Amino acid sequence: MRHALCPPGTRVLVGVSGGSDSVALLRALLELSRTSDFGVAAVAHFNHRLRETAARDEAFCRALARTLDLPFVTESADVAAHAAAERLSIEDAARRLRYDFLERSAHDVGATRVAVGHTLDDQAETVLLKLMRGAGPGGLAGVYPRRGIVVRPLIEASRDDLRAWLSALGQPWVDDETNADVSNPRNRVRHRVLPELDAAYGGSTRGAIARAAELAREDGQWLDEQAAGRYRDLVTVVQDCLQLDVAALLAEPPALQRRVLWQAMRTRGGGREIGLDHVELALAVLRGHSRAADVPGSRWELRGRNLVLYDQGPGAK
Repeated sequence: MRHALCPPGTRVLVGVSGGSDSVALLRALLELSRTSDFGVAAVAHFNHRLRETAARDEAFCRALARTLDLPFVTESADVAAHAAAERLSIEDAARRLRYDFLERSAHDVGATRVAVGHTLDDQAETVLLKLMRGAGPGGLAGVYPRRGIVVRPLIEASRDDLRAWLSALGQPWVDDETNADVSNPRNRVRHRVLPELDAAYGGSTRGAIARAAELAREDGQWLDEQAAGRYRDLVTVVQDCLQLDVAALLAEPPALQRRVLWQAMRTRGGGREIGLDHVELALAVLRGHSRAADVPGSRWELRGRNLVLYDQGPGAK
C-alpha cells in the first residue's frame, strides 16, 4: 500500500459513517487484509446527532459490522452544543470530537492505525476550499495520507469508482441527505465548482488538483523541517512567555518567519485553531506595523528588541 499506511503487524480501526466512501474503505481493507500482514481490529462509528437520520446511520454501521463479524464501537455527542460552548464552527467541533473518539477507541481495541475514508474527491474539494480562503502551502497540501496514527488509504481513489465497485459487490450504503445542500461551501464546490472546472478542462480535474496538493505537501514538509530547527534556535521561554529576537527572525526568509510564528502560537494555543490570519497579525507586529495583536489564547507584543507571546488566561478565545 502506497505511503506505507498499514505496515506488517498493523491492527486497523476503521471509521465508518455509513456513506459510500467509508463503507468502501472497510470492504477494501478487509479484502487486502486476507493477503497482507495486517488486520482489521474493529469498526468505529461516531454519531454527531446533527441530523434526523443519525440514528439510522448508526444502526446501519452496527449491522454492517455484525454481518462482517467485526467488533463495533460507537459514541455520540451533541456537536452543536459543543460548538457553541467552545466558539467553534460545527465542522471544526465535529472533527475534533470525532477524531478524539477514534483515537481513544483505537487505544481501547489495541489498534495501531485509524483508517478514515477520504477520497480523491475530498482532496480536490479541500484544496479548492483552502485556495479560496487564501491558504499558504500548508493548506494547499490538502488532506495528508497519514497524520499520526490516522491513515487515508483511499485518498487516490475516486468516489465514482468506489461506488461502482460497491454496486458490483452488491454492498449498500446510506446517503447523507445534507450533502445535497449547496448552502454548505463544500457542497457548492462539489456540485457546482468542480463540474464547471471539469467542463472547462475537458475531463476530470481531481487528479491534477491532487497532484498539485502532493507537490505543495512535499515542499511544505521540507520547509517545516527547516522551520523546526530555526524555532529551537530563535525561541526562548522567559517568565512563562515565548520570546523571539526581532532582528534574528527578520533575517529569515518570510516562509520561515511565518512557520516559526505559527509554531509559537500552536505551542501556546491550547489546541485552538491557528489560521493564516493569525500569522499575518503576528507578522505585522514583528515588522513594526502594529505594537500588539491578540491571537487565540495569547497576545503578541513588541518589547524592546524582542517579540513576546504570552497567555491571556484560560478564558481567552
